[in-house]
Amino acid sequence: MPKTDTAIALILESHRTELLDHVNKTIDALKAQLVDDAAALPKNDKVPTLEQCQDPANKDGANLTPRGVELLYRLFDDGAGYNRASKALGITQTAARNRKGLWEKKEGGLNRERKFLEGIDS
Repeated sequence: MPKTDTAIALILESHRTELLDHVNKTIDALKAQLVDDAAALPKNDKVPTLEQCQDPANKDGANLTPRGVELLYRLFDDGAGYNRASKALGITQTAARNRKGLWEKKEGGLNRERKFLEGIDS
């Protein structure tokens, strides 16, 4: 591939990332408007913010801590796909896809038992 094609591909991928981030933020804002009172949500069903997802306590090197796994599962509970979840927690889409499989089959998906997270549920 010539250098100009590579540069164009990088620019397009950068735009794709920016657009996906914009779409995710817009949808999150619209969902927040639909919920009259965030306190009315069950205590352990709160969706983590991007800032909470990027907390260093969520990862131990390249691996997710139990807190990071719970945050990832909460994103899946909220309907997040692999792309949104992987970007939020800074993991690969493959890792997010594998975790989603565990979330669905082993943990029970939307019927799973949610864990209390300090700083989010309190």
